[in-house]
Amino acid sequence: MKFEKEKLPLNNNLYNKLNNICNFSNIRLEVVNGLIFKAKDMNISFIEPHRFVIVVNDIKLVLLCYDNLNLYLYEKDKPINIPILKEIIDGIKGGIYNG
Repeated sequence: MKFEKEKLPLNNNLYNKLNNICNFSNIRLEVVNGLIFKAKDMNISFIEPHRFVIVVNDIKLVLLCYDNLNLYLYEKDKPINIPILKEIIDGIKGGIYNG
């Protein structure tokens, strides 16, 4: 069985929003691009999501993005939006969450 690998397209609008939050909060954003693995001559594929890694006060937040629209922090059935992410980052920076 042979597999084909291709890059998962990245939504520039989503990336820009995350990058702006990180720049404004003076923290670093690391992006690991996702991949699509397809089984050749079969109707099977596997998606490795984009990973956005944000480190705030020694706490690492890993956001997953499967569909270029929604971000997931803990569970795939509970998406997180940008305003809530901003609140979490501000809470960590303010010492509300302990690592």
